[in-house]
Amino acid sequence: MIRRISICLALLFAICGVAVQAQDTIRVPVHDTITVVRHDTVTVRVVDSNTIKILQDKLQLAEEKDQFYKSILSSSGVDKNKLEADRDHYRHIVDSLQGQVRQCELDNVRKEEANKYLAQRAKDAEGKVAEATNKKKKVRAIQGIAMRFYRTPNWEVRLQPATETGTYNKVLRNRNAGNIEFDFVTGASVMLWDLTKFFNKDHESRQIGETNIKTPELRKFDQDFAYDIGIYVGFGGSNLFKNFYVGPSFRFVDFFYLTVGFNVAEYTVLHTDLEEGDVIGASQTIDDVTAKAWLMKPFVALSIDLDFLSYIKK
Repeated sequence: MIRRISICLALLFAICGVAVQAQDTIRVPVHDTITVVRHDTVTVRVVDSNTIKILQDKLQLAEEKDQFYKSILSSSGVDKNKLEADRDHYRHIVDSLQGQVRQCELDNVRKEEANKYLAQRAKDAEGKVAEATNKKKKVRAIQGIAMRFYRTPNWEVRLQPATETGTYNKVLRNRNAGNIEFDFVTGASVMLWDLTKFFNKDHESRQIGETNIKTPELRKFDQDFAYDIGIYVGFGGSNLFKNFYVGPSFRFVDFFYLTVGFNVAEYTVLHTDLEEGDVIGASQTIDDVTAKAWLMKPFVALSIDLDFLSYIKK
């Protein structure tokens, strides 16, 4: 009696999912119930048949989907290997483009730095232009070429045969004879009268007297240039402190100066009682018949503004 009761309880525990001791491990499917006996343990698991059906349906759907894609590829004639090769090719192109984009970004950074430097240079250049074209500036440094109407004498003694046989005379000669000499001059012009408004206005032709003669009509330039009259002081030659230029100057077209005045310089001249071609004594030298003297001679010069020259160099 007791043995029967034990067997019934064991079966009851197995049905309810209670683990009891056993000797072997087996799987026994019973419709919707799976009984697992493992290592002296009996476990009863109940599996829902609907869940199994859903899983089977999903697996079948995945197989149908894969078969559908394969049928599309086969029907359209598309080579899968070719598609993969094209994909790899375009990936390579994308990587190359990304490298080019990075290089362009680096180039843009370099260009931005270069643009900053160029902007600073442009700002400096604008400052130089403003300085060079400043029409209100009173004093301007200028350089040019002066033509003075007196040549620097270069006296020497030459031997000429005398009337007596076997004797020679010492004759004075000027190796730099002439009336005109050019000199490189540097100086400054100080504005006295500003004539800019006068030269930039329209000048209409006018009739002279009762005759039909008319003065030509002078039209102003498209751009307003600066004009003025000033006084010029400059230096010339290699010895700046012994060669001065002084005179009125006319400034025209902003940067050019026409100067007329006097050159005051130290020259080597003959004694007052001598002149070129005279014969000196046998014991005399060139130093005995010459001396240093300051002379004033007229000149005319054409110069240009130094600010403008420095602007051209930039």
